[in-house]
Amino acid sequence: MQSIGYPTVRRKVLHNNRFEEFGDMVTERKITRWKNKYCLAKCTLSNAGIEKMMELMSLTDKIAKEGRSSRRSIWVNVPNKTDNGDWVNIRFCGAVYGPGDVFYEVMLDDISVMSYDSKRTDRNIVDITDMLDGLIECVNKVLSLVEKGEYEGYITKVPYERRRGVIRRTDYYDIVPEARKDYVSSLSQDEINELMESGGCTDYLEENMTARRFYEACAVVYEALGLSKEKTFRVHCYEDSKAERAFYSGMTPKEWYYQIADGRDDGLYMVPMDDPVHFLGWLRRDEAYFDYKYLGGHEWDFILKYSTGMQMMVVDDSESGKCIIRITGDSMARSDDLIRAFLALRRAGYAVMLQGYKVLLGRLKETDYVGIVEFEKDLWQLDAIAGRDVRDSICLCDFKDDSIVEEIIKATEWEDLDAVRLA
Repeated sequence: MQSIGYPTVRRKVLHNNRFEEFGDMVTERKITRWKNKYCLAKCTLSNAGIEKMMELMSLTDKIAKEGRSSRRSIWVNVPNKTDNGDWVNIRFCGAVYGPGDVFYEVMLDDISVMSYDSKRTDRNIVDITDMLDGLIECVNKVLSLVEKGEYEGYITKVPYERRRGVIRRTDYYDIVPEARKDYVSSLSQDEINELMESGGCTDYLEENMTARRFYEACAVVYEALGLSKEKTFRVHCYEDSKAERAFYSGMTPKEWYYQIADGRDDGLYMVPMDDPVHFLGWLRRDEAYFDYKYLGGHEWDFILKYSTGMQMMVVDDSESGKCIIRITGDSMARSDDLIRAFLALRRAGYAVMLQGYKVLLGRLKETDYVGIVEFEKDLWQLDAIAGRDVRDSICLCDFKDDSIVEEIIKATEWEDLDAVRLA
């Protein structure tokens, strides 16, 4: 893809299936095999394997550490079926910390292929001699390039699809306008305006928060998100009293909660419905109101399938005992649900805050940055790339149009690749 500005590797001359500048020990095929065979390997080594590992460690110790970390990172171009070869990022972490205290981990393109801990003797002996030999060859090659002052020039050829960077969301959306349309398509302009005017939080607190008030707040959100009331069998289902069902003319908010939520509720179902003192005591884990035999820890996963991206919890003020309902989450995939849940509770008069408000607002105003990453499309938490905080990411390999890729590359602030200095 040289025509669109990718760094490319100069053509290499093949002789007897070997690259002139690299031995035939390490190839892209072998790298792939090591990833598949030794992925997450927590191993005990034979005596011969330990000797090989210590030889590798003595070589990586020649690379200067970054700050106080024991992490070292190198890039190597290895042969594959094309003339340009394939780039692999190899990271080494660990050292000899004392007599009989050795930890060492090797990662190939973010995949751990070896994790050795001399203190662990309960693991099976794994023969990884072939991989250790290959890694020794890779490190020797990099050290040779560094000594000759050629490594910095060597890694300029690492293609952009293997690098990390950030692009302003507004620039990204201008290049890929359908991405802008997809993000806001499910939200009305009135909803967006209402969110921006809200500041992400009400200016008052709940005076007397009760279990009933919490269940009813959950019901408000379930209604806003169009979740079904159809009763199905669940492990943590709950059947309310006839009086409660008559009061609500059918399924009660509490029943709906146990129909939709995770259900491992820390004994919330036993808290008296209308007793604010008992609810606050349960919330604070006061022994008079809370029994750890009911410990479950998922009471705020009020929508089971959304639990990793959306929760609703009650938070109390330590002095006054007043409470606020907090909607937590800021993932792009759950944005419309998070916003609608917050707005529905706010309209219904609940004291509520949206914890992910700033992230959501940044997306809507297009004032934030989108990360360019190689593998993962979803960032499970805030990440720092090229000195910018990012929550969302894209991969260049997802775009089939070379002209779009070229525009993204030009508009991106690219993170420097790890430098290699001799210790």
